[in-house]
Amino acid sequence: MIPVGLLHPPNYAPQVVRNGESTSEDLGVTELCAAMSCNDEFVATVVKSVVSASLTDPAVIRYRQGVLQECLEKPELVRALYDIATEATTARRWTVGRGRAPRSKLGLGLQPLEELVGHLRRLRQYCERNAGQSRSEGFIRFRATLSEQLDDDYLTKLDSLLPVLFFENGVLLSAALGTGNKADRVMLHEPPKTSKNAKLSLFSRRSGGSFEATSDYELPNDPLAAVIEPALDSVAEVVSRAADKVQAFFRQLRTELGFYIGCLNLHERLGRMGAPICLPQPVVGSPALQCRDLRDPSLCLSSNAVVGNDIDDLGSTFVVVTGANSGGKSTFLRSVGLAQLMMQAGMFVVAQSFASDVRAGVFTHFVRGEDETMKHGRLDEELTRMRSITDQLRPGGMLLCNEPFASTNDREAAMIAAPIFSALVDSGTKVVLVTHLFDFVRQRYADERATDLFLHAERASDGGRTYRLTVGAPESTSYGDDIFARVFGYRPGE
Repeated sequence: MIPVGLLHPPNYAPQVVRNGESTSEDLGVTELCAAMSCNDEFVATVVKSVVSASLTDPAVIRYRQGVLQECLEKPELVRALYDIATEATTARRWTVGRGRAPRSKLGLGLQPLEELVGHLRRLRQYCERNAGQSRSEGFIRFRATLSEQLDDDYLTKLDSLLPVLFFENGVLLSAALGTGNKADRVMLHEPPKTSKNAKLSLFSRRSGGSFEATSDYELPNDPLAAVIEPALDSVAEVVSRAADKVQAFFRQLRTELGFYIGCLNLHERLGRMGAPICLPQPVVGSPALQCRDLRDPSLCLSSNAVVGNDIDDLGSTFVVVTGANSGGKSTFLRSVGLAQLMMQAGMFVVAQSFASDVRAGVFTHFVRGEDETMKHGRLDEELTRMRSITDQLRPGGMLLCNEPFASTNDREAAMIAAPIFSALVDSGTKVVLVTHLFDFVRQRYADERATDLFLHAERASDGGRTYRLTVGAPESTSYGDDIFARVFGYRPGE
């Protein structure tokens, strides 16, 4: 099968990791994929599969980014190739039942193969017309492969050969007599070029070692069936396998292009909303989180008034976010998680710039509702879920936590959180934590660990929220009275 090689170099198995079971739900990946699909179920399935399998090789990430960049520059080309691949995958393949005569099987196999060869020609011609514009390694390789394996001579031979295989002028066979005067060593030859007279008798003309015979394959007791059918059956199998391989190539091409079609759809929607878009930089060797105007893409799809955040950090593996309620902390957490997933899928990121180290999977621990079965209390459920996550985390993984252990008092929560997060950070896991557990973060801040970065949500002097995060000491209050005042019109105690 012709290698496609648009998602990764041909004959190369990329290193990927699976993310946490709840990551998609917590970060809103399903909603993001729905926006990418534009109601195309096939594209939705493809993008969800690609985004959920994070690349860990920066070279492959950059390879995919190069293809994506070319797709963004020439969206009409990508959509045209996708349409050709889609048409080819929907070419009807006829079901051949048991006992079907080989001649019928051959005819039913040739019809879709002729159509598929036509799609191959269209694909190659379209790529050649735009060959000079290719800049990405993926598209250059793909076009070179098509030109090499599907040149004019090859396609012309196919066009001339396929009609011959219908054997409209008869079948030319050679055979020897075997045991019991049965046909042996049957060999199929190139069909005769002159039309056969259907009214010839069984042995109508004989010349030397050859003769012509009339066969009626629709009769159940055709005397020549034992000679003709095995030969045609072999040809039918070859034709069927050829059609399978060509259609498998188009299915793979459609799948790989489907991912980029999803990226184009999302890029166009975000562009209409005025969101900043960039190709992120995967960092190797040391922890990093550097971004400018980083935004939550799901939020950007519904509003053009989203506030982004700027972070400039190298070396931190424990990022703690505290501060005012409704100050944008959870939104920031989702924006970091989605940017990480999108970067490791080879996609663009919703920011003016973004750089992060490649992680071995993204896991999330967000607040859940009460257990409806009443088998577990809130704290019991959180600890069980945390145990499951730590069992799955690999060295170099990433964990995003949103208000963990808030179901118990601050002192007990600190006693639970301290050993868990210390062990995770020490093992190489990168943790981004949104929390109100002041006792825990105060002690952690006092330790002045080189691995830690502390951010807090800004609050204006009048209680308004700027939805920006700044570097600074953790705050001891979440300013819940601001929300109370906004809802009820006065502050508690007034």
